Amino acid sequence: MKKFLSIAILAFLSISALAGTDPIKVVYGPWVQNVTEDSFTILWTTKEKALSWIEYSEDNGTTWYQRKHQTAYETVTGRRMIGTFHSVTISGLKKATTYCYRIVGKPIADDSNPYAVAYKATRAANGTHKIKTLDYSAPECKFSMVNDMHFNDEKYASLMAGMDKENTDFIVLNGDIVSFSNYQDTLIKHTFGPIKDIAGDFPTIFARGNHETRGAEFYLLPKAFPTNTGEFYYTFRQGPVAFIVLDAGEDKPDSDPEYSDQAEFDNYRLKELEWLKEIVKDPMIAGAPKKVCIIHIPTFKGPDKWYTQNWIAENFTPLLNKAGIDLMLSAHHHKYILAQPGEHGNDFPIVVNSSEERMDVRATKDRIEIKTYDVDGNLVHSIEY
Repeated sequence: MKKFLSIAILAFLSISALAGTDPIKVVYGPWVQNVTEDSFTILWTTKEKALSWIEYSEDNGTTWYQRKHQTAYETVTGRRMIGTFHSVTISGLKKATTYCYRIVGKPIADDSNPYAVAYKATRAANGTHKIKTLDYSAPECKFSMVNDMHFNDEKYASLMAGMDKENTDFIVLNGDIVSFSNYQDTLIKHTFGPIKDIAGDFPTIFARGNHETRGAEFYLLPKAFPTNTGEFYYTFRQGPVAFIVLDAGEDKPDSDPEYSDQAEFDNYRLKELEWLKEIVKDPMIAGAPKKVCIIHIPTFKGPDKWYTQNWIAENFTPLLNKAGIDLMLSAHHHKYILAQPGEHGNDFPIVVNSSEERMDVRATKDRIEIKTYDVDGNLVHSIEY
């Protein structure tokens, strides 16, 4: 009996020792948001409640263990955050520079005592990632865009598998990646799960679709997709291109029964309209050689168009025309549509990407090239402006 107990105790101690060296369990992520020339935000979720942080350093060609690393935590009014959802913003970086990072954390053993939180062993997550800051002076801008996946993870993964990782600055998710957001975990699972191999290494530009306004936990969406305005309308720039990301909200009138008396998108869009009037004057936008608008619902106008499309065409389009927009990239219709200037009061082309294709865009100060590919990697459309 003593021999049996000795063996059992040794086995337990061995398992305990190994548990302390296991990587911290990341459920979803990391994914990267709100990248600028000198900052970016890294987000992830963990299985266990934990105090987590980011270790990072400039990529100088050496291995991870050959250089020193800095640390960054999520803090709120002077306190480091503990939880299962983690969001760390790193600032003070160099433009056009690649940084390596990894997730580290201490799972919580007991936090019931406000004066003595008990932690488990400090552990790093599996693998390191690299992210490159933006560069407003770069000669070109390159990105890939998908939209309207509606929980179809297999198609989403297949489309993104063909992305040219060596020639992509960021990824655009142009709405309706999910059909609703009853639970934040479901949203994150279907938005970043299918691209988990690349989500930690490429910034994600998110344009909210009308379906992402739906579901019980819709209000948690901004937490997963932080922007520089705190809204789903915002601007950013890479190289010669200034981007205006707009949010059309829902596609039907606020009074539609489908919204269960919860919609107030008319007021939301009016607030957005006032913001747009001012932001187009920003030197970063006004002085850019190329200007691109990203919006899930295109600004199409006509008697056969739904309420929101006519509203945004009548209100957003004149301001975008005045700002000298060169191109609008949209989604929503699940098929490829090319609307030439003048068709809907627009002075710029409107390209609607199909839900069955990935769009790759390359822009310089002189031209914009657009190519779309199907799940098998076949070139479907190719246009240039």
